[in-house]
Amino acid sequence: MKIGKYFTTNNIIEGLFTALLLSAFIYIEHFSWINGYPKLLLNSILALSGLYRLLKASTPVWFFSGFFLAISWLWWMAVSFIYYKMAYLIPLVILIIGLIYGVLFMTLRYLSQKIAEKIESYFYAIYAEKSVYILNVFALLAINSFEPFGFNWLKLQLLFVESLQSIYLWSFLLTLAILSLFATLKRYTILLLLLFTIDLKHSSTLNAKLLRDVELVHTQISIKEKWKPQNQLKYTNLVLKKIDSAIAKKKKLIIFPESVLPYFLNRQEDILKELQKRSKDITIVTGALYDKAFNDYRNSAYIIKDGNYTIANKVVLVPFGEANPLPSWMGSIVNKIFFDGSVDYKGDSNFSYVNILEKKFKVAICYEGTHPRTYKDDPKQLIVLSNNGWFKPSIEPTEQKLLLKFYSKLHKTTIYHSVNGSDSYVVLPHPEDQ
Repeated sequence: MKIGKYFTTNNIIEGLFTALLLSAFIYIEHFSWINGYPKLLLNSILALSGLYRLLKASTPVWFFSGFFLAISWLWWMAVSFIYYKMAYLIPLVILIIGLIYGVLFMTLRYLSQKIAEKIESYFYAIYAEKSVYILNVFALLAINSFEPFGFNWLKLQLLFVESLQSIYLWSFLLTLAILSLFATLKRYTILLLLLFTIDLKHSSTLNAKLLRDVELVHTQISIKEKWKPQNQLKYTNLVLKKIDSAIAKKKKLIIFPESVLPYFLNRQEDILKELQKRSKDITIVTGALYDKAFNDYRNSAYIIKDGNYTIANKVVLVPFGEANPLPSWMGSIVNKIFFDGSVDYKGDSNFSYVNILEKKFKVAICYEGTHPRTYKDDPKQLIVLSNNGWFKPSIEPTEQKLLLKFYSKLHKTTIYHSVNGSDSYVVLPHPEDQ
């Protein structure tokens, strides 16, 4: 494999253009450039065009497509380094993200080519430049399922969340098969088969202010200020005032963002008593830390109801951010360098449920709301507490919302999302899906 042939102007431009086609839907959503059916149509055209170009592209173009695509979708991950006082690492982190996916794309495309050549050698009627299109479909399916360290926000099915196409895996596979068949036969009538992938039943979002019985809190607490000990009283009073206001408005449930109380709440008996007293008038769900035992710390949601409280501990931890997925000896080194030697959080083995407003709610914290494990039992109602302050300013809240819409549609789940750092909202599956 000659490296020089990869770094040509044409390959770089083609890869960049393909990545832009496959990233446009995120930025169209983020900046609200266009709405309604024109947005759905435009997103479909851009996504289908990008996938078609990728299916036909050479191995070098796949490298640059993957490189620029990963950066376009995931550059926001590096923003959090500002809060660790390591902003100088941001360009390097973004470069590494691009290279990981660039190499993945390149490797899968290279394997497709080699397998296609084998097919050609055994079956002379099938040529490599034709069969490779079909094999590229399986490469894209592999990328769609790729979860480095259990993290998968570069999910190609998201291309169709706000489009005319269905988001289901069978539809995604059918779409890729139709495009590869078109690339092979060049007959435009084949594209009519895309009509079978159309689905106009989308998940939607509801403004938190429109809720009658639920107060879905939205905060703008700075990460730089949040964890300073001298600010604990300030944020405690903020929570208590929000609760009192919700009680005055006759609300029955109030939901706060992840770790809105920046301390181990179970250690703060006086504050817990204040919350328990108010919980006789309103059910409270708030994010805070939980000290279960020595070196056993949890990122948790406290559900305080009728003078009592239960704790929903996080199950799926964020790779590196909350738990180091590397071997223990490597993890301790990384934690020492980047996180001042802090101990990883621990996760529970099972999710928690709570009965509120005569409904059964599953409770998830931030990253869990975008993880398939949360939706294995198709929960009808889901509470998600998030803190997006780590990634300001960026497209992260937009991509998170698209993922929540994806899972809401897929599992017919209504999601109550309380957020710090961006707007809170409810995600509703289409009425026919509920």
